Amino acid sequence: MTGVISLHRMLTLRIELGGSDPLIWRTMEMDDIIMLDEAGLALQCVMGWEHAHLQAFHSINPYFQRHSDEVITWYEERSRLEIEMGEPQESTTLGQALNAANGELYFEYDFGDCWMHKITVESQCGGAAGDPRYRVLDGALRAPLEDSGGIHGWNEKLGIFNGDPVPGLVEDMADDEADHIIWWMNWRGGRWNPFNRGEFNATVAGRRLEMLSTQGTGGNGLGRWFESMDPELRLAMSVPATQIGLGLEPYGGPAPAWFVELLRPFTVLAELCSDGLILTKAGWMPPKVVGDLVERSDLEGIDFESGSSKRENNMLTVARIREAAQRMGLLRKAKGVLTTTQRGRKLMDDPTALAEHMASRLAQYKGNDVRDRNIECDSTFAGWFIRAGGYIPDRMQRYSAQPEFFLDRSEILEIFGYWDPNQQRPVNGESWLPSVEEWYLVERLLEYRLHREDKKEELNPRLAELSRYLLQH
Repeated sequence: MTGVISLHRMLTLRIELGGSDPLIWRTMEMDDIIMLDEAGLALQCVMGWEHAHLQAFHSINPYFQRHSDEVITWYEERSRLEIEMGEPQESTTLGQALNAANGELYFEYDFGDCWMHKITVESQCGGAAGDPRYRVLDGALRAPLEDSGGIHGWNEKLGIFNGDPVPGLVEDMADDEADHIIWWMNWRGGRWNPFNRGEFNATVAGRRLEMLSTQGTGGNGLGRWFESMDPELRLAMSVPATQIGLGLEPYGGPAPAWFVELLRPFTVLAELCSDGLILTKAGWMPPKVVGDLVERSDLEGIDFESGSSKRENNMLTVARIREAAQRMGLLRKAKGVLTTTQRGRKLMDDPTALAEHMASRLAQYKGNDVRDRNIECDSTFAGWFIRAGGYIPDRMQRYSAQPEFFLDRSEILEIFGYWDPNQQRPVNGESWLPSVEEWYLVERLLEYRLHREDKKEELNPRLAELSRYLLQH
């Protein structure tokens, strides 16, 4: 039956961060049948917290001593098991908690810094089928930085950052401590975007809510990678993903034109093998065919092989092109003959479709689940993720002139739990990190092409563009 309003209510909530001056606040809509554990994650999304600490809901502010015996506290199950008290978030709805708290709740994030939020209901209306479970409406100022010492520590750090410190505070510090605080705030708050204390980005908050509603999974490359992760890791990775404008569903944009042209060696090789190519007894392509491939693809000098006679066994890039073409289903090897497949014949006449095919292969995560990870894929996807934000994966610096820093690729792999057997310690900045073969080949071809064209400065911007395309493909 159409036009029937469901029994649940959509609540317009106002959230205020206690002690903030000027006030940090948000308004959002939320379905009152949502369980408190999910409601707490949604509140973190709109406030700007990073899912890095524990959370709890209280019927009244538990730090008002006169009410301490009257408070009802709802904890996540992991907290309840540890402290052996409180009510469960996982089986209590937002509406039930509000009723028990007489229409006003307190939300605590990070039991060390004790960020306390007051939640009041501004209005309510009947929910309709298809309505989003939660939606951000408005707000003011960004959330404090994680681990900044609670509201008092945050105010002290803001004073130093703004050049208006609390009287007597800087005098009690070591000479370089104030400078370190300013550096830390720029680094910690601006790893993906410049640090701006006065900005509340509703677009980013909305993206985070969308990711939360889909449990961090989706149909593009980023969504498939996220799906392979533990749910807690998805929440953490969703924070920078939304800040750099990545989503979890395919966006349908075309492959970069330069990427299409970069794959020309594959169409040339498919043509050369269209009538069947007899390999040498050692299994290599004949030198004449290798020479034709190099000449027609404009790859002269890519493997430092000069002269008219070129041998595949001396040309690693050429060998990798052939191997990649076989893995992509463009060529088939049988009884010493290399033959173009039906797919190869179709794609050699459609370079754009070939680029789409390569992109689809690259963006498929090859691990099965959180227990069966694939280091080549994780390393490659982590590199794309960092490049999509404008960073160089292994140097902790932007390719632009901006000074902000973020995670090295090895730090993401360490989060996944990878171990470096050579150093007998977790993966780190000195570890050798592999990539999937096709991506290594793309980087090699692009680097060669730009070097030939004297455009080496375009390498990182182009890899960033392609990384975003593959993650959103």
